[in-house]
Amino acid sequence: MEEGLKRFKTLRTALIICFSLILFFTLKLQIFEGKKYYRLSEENRIKKKYLTSQRGKIFDRNNREIANTRPGFYVSVIPALVDTASIEKISKILNIKREKITTRIMSEKNPFLSTKIAHDISFQQLSMIEEEIEDLRGIEVGVEPVRNYPYKDLFCHVLGYVAEITKEELKNYKEYKLGDYIGRTGLEKVYENHLKGRDGIEYIEVDVYGRELGKVGEYRPLPAQSGKDLFTTLDAELTESTSVFLSNFKKASAIALNPQNGEVYVLYSKPGFDPNLFIKGLNEQQWQTLNNPVEAPLINRAIMSLYPIGSTVKPIIALAALDAGLINPDKTFIPCKGVFYLGRRPFKCWKTHGQLRLVDAIIHSCDIYFYQLGRMIGIDIISQYLVRFGFGKTTDIDLTEENKGLVPDRKYLENKYGKNWTEGHIFNISIGQGDLLATPLQLACAYTLFANNGNIIIPHLIKKDKAESRQLVLSPRAIETIQQGLRGVVSTGTGILAQLETVDVCGKTGTAENPHGEDHSIFVGYAPPENPEILVCVVVENAGHGGSVAAPIAGKIIKTFFVNKGIASYK
Repeated sequence: MEEGLKRFKTLRTALIICFSLILFFTLKLQIFEGKKYYRLSEENRIKKKYLTSQRGKIFDRNNREIANTRPGFYVSVIPALVDTASIEKISKILNIKREKITTRIMSEKNPFLSTKIAHDISFQQLSMIEEEIEDLRGIEVGVEPVRNYPYKDLFCHVLGYVAEITKEELKNYKEYKLGDYIGRTGLEKVYENHLKGRDGIEYIEVDVYGRELGKVGEYRPLPAQSGKDLFTTLDAELTESTSVFLSNFKKASAIALNPQNGEVYVLYSKPGFDPNLFIKGLNEQQWQTLNNPVEAPLINRAIMSLYPIGSTVKPIIALAALDAGLINPDKTFIPCKGVFYLGRRPFKCWKTHGQLRLVDAIIHSCDIYFYQLGRMIGIDIISQYLVRFGFGKTTDIDLTEENKGLVPDRKYLENKYGKNWTEGHIFNISIGQGDLLATPLQLACAYTLFANNGNIIIPHLIKKDKAESRQLVLSPRAIETIQQGLRGVVSTGTGILAQLETVDVCGKTGTAENPHGEDHSIFVGYAPPENPEILVCVVVENAGHGGSVAAPIAGKIIKTFFVNKGIASYK
């Protein structure tokens, strides 16, 4: 009897413990962890599908689309549903390494979230996937808007390009996800927040194999919101013409802008690249080609490359001397005999000019006149005025990676050459050689001072209601003297090949010495002399004299501008 009672109590205790455990885990699953398992079951049943937003279009000043979107096919993977065999098959079809796909899958925290592994696949790849789709578990194909650059390399440096965001970048950009694109350079980068838009979301019910059964009614979809369009000051037609004028040269840059309001018509650099290549992703050979240090197609020469600016600096040196009250327009020096000696060291001129006054020295670009003028005013005044005119600092154009250039002052020369640096360094700086370095855009902006009677414009690529500028307090008579010289350069001097029949052009040629090959050819000028509508700066690398190469190209650009306006005509 006692033994039976003991067994009964033991059994009762065991049953109580069992039922208590069952009750505990039931409560745990249903109450304490109910929401968690409900969410997991919903994620297994319901797939969150992102609807890629369209990136905003970019237009030129005449409403031509210079960047837009087109439909493209993508491939994505659902990590929780994909298997090894499917990964193997899709890697062969897409020609993507299996390890790369696996790494991409492991990077996604939510295993039920579709993760894109390839963009803009070819029609042949799409057909191969469709044939195998029944055996490709967890693999999806869809259509998304893809960035498109219809002019290819024509605007590559100013527009920049977009590329897929990296895992490292996602740490700083919380609003993005794997597979999204982001502006890398140019206007695409600067105006990323304006252009990018917002993705939409759809909720799709799927079976255990990941096949879509239909939309889920209890979840409200979020529509995609397109990015905002961007309206630029660029002129596609004028830029196309510029590229034609420079077609015979390997490396060059050209800038055309409105000197009165800073609107940039042309910001062209060659060689360039096709930004559409970055949509699919570059292979190793393509990347090596783009990173070629000799051709450097990724470099925007207009704002990044530094050059000695040659004789285009002479009007600035002259203006500094006039404004500082150190000379008057009738100032003469020792006549030019083709060579000038500093001690025993000869400093040559490109021609024998004889006795010249200031304006004639500008018109005929006499080096020996400016050797003596530079020595007279000294390095401190030269460097001071160069900085005032915008050299040695960025122009504040709405682009990244702009180079500041270099203005050598007394401290710089002492640090580089010691306290025994000579007047020979001033000679070189006074004709735009030696240590003075600038970008083509800096040079163009400096010359807006002559076009605007002392007002240096700040260039911009997006239309604005009001222009920004820096007004320099300079002698009006000094500016007028330089303007007279710039007009004479094109009418009778070294820039005669920039001359037009219907519109007067003012400007200055420059030939920048290059120790690694042929000299660089430079011309900067504007038209017409009163209330100028266009200012052009052309730099052609390894092309020779500014007057023979850059000047006629600049003249063609200016002429095309006025032809397009109906003011001039081709003959």
